[in-house]
Order: sequence, then structure tokens, then C-alpha cells
Amino acid sequence: MLQMGRGLALSIGVALCLAATVSVSSASARDVDYKTAGEEATKILADYLRIDTTVPPGNEKKGAEFLAGILKQNGIESQILETAPDRACIYARLKGNGKKKAIVLLNHIDVVPANAADWKHPPFSGEIHDGELWGRGALDMKGMGIIELQAMLMIKKSGVTLDRDIIFLGTPDEEVGGVYGAAWFAKNHADLVKDAEFLLNEGFMIDADDNGKAKYWGVNFAEKSPLWLELTAKGQAGHASMPLPDSATNKLVRALSKLQQSGPNFKVLPPVEEYFKNISSTESGDLKDAYANIVEATKDPAKTKLIMGDVLKSSMLKNTVSLTVMKAGYKTNVIPGEATAQLDCRILPGVTKDEVVSWVKKTIDEPSIDIGVIEWEQAEPSKLDTELYESIKAVAKEEAPGVPVVPVLVPWFTDSHWFRELGITAYGFEPVEVDRVHMATMHGVDERIPVKSIEDGVRRMHKILLKCGGVN
Repeated sequence: MLQMGRGLALSIGVALCLAATVSVSSASARDVDYKTAGEEATKILADYLRIDTTVPPGNEKKGAEFLAGILKQNGIESQILETAPDRACIYARLKGNGKKKAIVLLNHIDVVPANAADWKHPPFSGEIHDGELWGRGALDMKGMGIIELQAMLMIKKSGVTLDRDIIFLGTPDEEVGGVYGAAWFAKNHADLVKDAEFLLNEGFMIDADDNGKAKYWGVNFAEKSPLWLELTAKGQAGHASMPLPDSATNKLVRALSKLQQSGPNFKVLPPVEEYFKNISSTESGDLKDAYANIVEATKDPAKTKLIMGDVLKSSMLKNTVSLTVMKAGYKTNVIPGEATAQLDCRILPGVTKDEVVSWVKKTIDEPSIDIGVIEWEQAEPSKLDTELYESIKAVAKEEAPGVPVVPVLVPWFTDSHWFRELGITAYGFEPVEVDRVHMATMHGVDERIPVKSIEDGVRRMHKILLKCGGVN
């Protein structure tokens, strides 16, 4: 009896200890003052927006030092890694228990230029007007960086230990290619993220209607690969008073015309088909039907015209070619001997550079025109059957019941590809509603983010990290 009693007492003691641990973790995950957290994040973001990190020249080291100061105030040490004079990455890690691999919270410190004369409120003032925080980078992407940072700080303050380490990584130079930012980091410090399984970055967001109501949560699982080509035509130079049918300029114009008239050449990838099917409920009439049956719709000229009306969504269905630069001649009355054009091609996953170059050659059907490759970046997609993707879906179900979470293939390029190349599953997702008016301010004028969106974003990011980190 005594032996049994001691065992029972030990069991009860262990059970009570475990119950207390679970209670602390559950309370930490559940009883969170998100309003205060949102207010703190808003203040941090306002101060961050006042630091001018326009690229060029960048000066992102100032932003990195600011973020390092916030981290230090909250008991998290960081490293500032200089990539060039006045340019730097910031790296910090919140330790978990190591049961699972780490998750990286990636963001870029640099912003695109802003001409203050064009703005309603100064772009580097960090001012709040009509419930919105104004400033270059509010959406792209200092706002996302602070949402990530605040969610990480909340986990630190709560005392919850996740199954994963959280890595905070801010980089410079993203807006002009990342050579002195993410590319530099991946080349020189890949060891700092070698244990990472997942990465969250910018890429897509919660698509909202004109009233700010969520239509769907879009998670960027892949990006189109950029392929920049230069077409060079040569011909006989001469006096413009005597036109030459086979002049360099005429050859080039004919070739470009053929490319422009070649048609969309649709290719519907399975995740993209899923995307259109899931968002079809947000549309009406013929467009709803076209999205619900996107493969068949791409074969119907009338529905194709309807689909092409949305340049963003239709870009997910095809390889694209944009004429961006043309050069020829130096004098109006002289026919030049050479003419060039540069093309920005954005290529679907699974399509190679050689396939595109071959298609361009066949389409222009002009052997004398040389096709040169200026730049090529291969982007591989991330898989979707992961714990992080499921965590985003679970939070969406709590936050916005009935609003679908959909995989998105974006036509632009982000720093995620440098980390996908390291074997990390990367998603682009900003957990805030963005309507078309606010979307237009990114890289445009009057960029701003609603203060409410900051709180919403912090809450959702915090929940995603807890779920993916093993706290439900």
C-alpha cells in the first residue's frame, strides 16, 4: 500500500506539474492584449518610417540599427552584418526547444524613392491621418517587417517556448535586385539559416474589395522567373530620303509586331487552377463561371477576353513578354545600321530559358536578328502540403470564417527565391487586407496603412507563429 501510495503521489505531482505547464502555455497563447500590441507596433513603425532608407543609395544600416535597438530592449540579441558601406542586414534568433526546424521572418529595409511634392503628407514623417499611418514603406514592406518583429517580441514576452526557433532577418537592396542584401546573405551567411524549414516574406496579402472586406487570403507559393532579352537587328545604313525595306529598324519593328500578336499562349498549372476555382465565388456572372472552369475558359475567345481584363490574375496563366527599352538612330534623316529592343519576359515555373528563347526565335522568324540574354533567374515553387500553410489556413478559419486561403503565383520577384535555392520552403503572405486603392500606393504616391490593419496583422502573425510552433 505504501509503495502504491508513493507511486500515486508521484503520478499526481507530475500530472499537476504538466497541467500547470499546459495552463501557462495556453494562457499565454489565449490571453493576449492585441490592442496594446498593435499600439506598440504602430509606434515602432512610425519611428521606422521616419528613417529614410531609399535605394539608391540605401543607407539601410540606419534601419538595421533601429531594429537592433528594439530587439535589445526586449532581451533579444542581434547581429548587424555589413554588406557594403552604410548597408547592412540584421539577424536575430528567438530560441525554441528545437523539436522542429526554424522559421525565418524575412523583410527588406530599403524602400523605393518618393517625391514629397507629389504626396498629400510627407513620405518620411510617419504621421497618422484619418486612422492611417502614412509613409514610404508602410506597405512595402516596413509595415510587414514590424508586424513580424512585434509577433516575435510577443512570444518572447509571454515566456512560451515554441518547437521552432524564430529567425528575424531584415535585408537591404531588395528593390534593386538584392545583390547587397538577400543574395549577399545567402552567399556569405547561409549557415545562419541552415536549420530553417520555413520562411515568411512579402509576396501577396489578403485581397479586399473596395469596402476593405476580405475576398480571400492569398499565399504566394511561387514567383515567375524573370528572363530579360535583348534583340539586335542590323541592316544597311543610309539617307532617310531613300527608305530601305530591310533596314535594322524595319526588321526590328516587324519582329516586335509578331511577338505582340502572338496571343496569350495559356498554360494552367494545377495550383493556379485551384486559385481560380476558389476565388470564383468572389465574382459574378460570366467571370464567375470563367474562373470556376478556368481551363475550359482559356479555350473560349469571349471568356479569354474577360480573363485578360485583369492583368494580375491573367499573368498567372501565361508566360509574358513586355517591351521595355528601344534604341536606334542618332539623327532624324539618317537610317541607322543597328536597332535594339529589350524585353522583360516573366516565365511560369517549369519553363526553361532555352524554351523561351527558342519560342521567340520561331515567332519573329528573322534569322538575322540576334537574341541575347541579359538576365535569367530561375524560380522554383514551394510545396503547399506543409505545416506552415496549414497554420495560415487554421488562422484564417478563426479570423475570417468562410474566406478561402488560396495559392497565388505572382508575376513579380521577391527575395524569397534566394532562400528557396537553399532548400527552404518560402511563402509570401502579408496578413492584412489590401484593397486596390492601397495597392496602387505601393511604389506610387501616398503610401499608407490603416492603423487597424497593423493590429490585425500582428494578431494574425502571432497566431500563425504559435500554431506552426506547436502552440494551439
